[in-house]
Amino acid sequence: MSVVKQCSVVNVREYVQDKLELELFAPLGCGFQTGSGTAINVAKIGPTDVLCVIGLGSVGLSAIMGARIQGCRAIIGIDRVQSRLDLAKDLGATSVIHSAELGGKTLSEAVQQLADDIGPTISIETTGVPALIKDALNFTRSMGKIIQVGAAPFDFTVGIDVFDWMVQGKQYIGAVEGHAQSSVYIPHMIKWYREGKFPIDRLVKRFPATEVSKALEEMHDGITIKPVLCWSCL
Repeated sequence: MSVVKQCSVVNVREYVQDKLELELFAPLGCGFQTGSGTAINVAKIGPTDVLCVIGLGSVGLSAIMGARIQGCRAIIGIDRVQSRLDLAKDLGATSVIHSAELGGKTLSEAVQQLADDIGPTISIETTGVPALIKDALNFTRSMGKIIQVGAAPFDFTVGIDVFDWMVQGKQYIGAVEGHAQSSVYIPHMIKWYREGKFPIDRLVKRFPATEVSKALEEMHDGITIKPVLCWSCL
């Protein structure tokens, strides 16, 4: 039993075929909605955009899938776990960058080289790592958007040269839950999954609830993207 606000409940009875699917769809209201919703609802990505996604967990990979659905012309994924980079390419990334293997370049140089030599039009930052936030602010092109999704440390502040940013016309904005109305957006994600456009089954791994420590360990190491704890597995 759970006590929740009515606005946070989405009735998926007509969309779910069985209990296993319900477990698969469990993360739709958080990471998957946040990532794809940020790309579609907040960034409003289109065919002319070049997207850079920093961090390829469930949020970042969902942003990549959302951008592919919208026909984004170039999608760059950044992470330090090779298996996540490989998965990102399968899910729609046109280029990936291993942040620990830059071959003498700075991250900004590596990104801009893959983004028309001037940087992405849109950057979605999912890690909350201060150094990566600063990189995203730097390498995004003029008139571009940097969308902050990852939670940074409470005491971290971003220093911005107001005149420089005014001249460049950049935007730095925050996004929560992909600015999505869950009762409308979750059925959309299920539809995309049925159509093969949103293969969340490649991101989800089920664990018995007693194996919560193992699930956390695998998520931390990058082995598992989105662990789902199941009491029915006990």
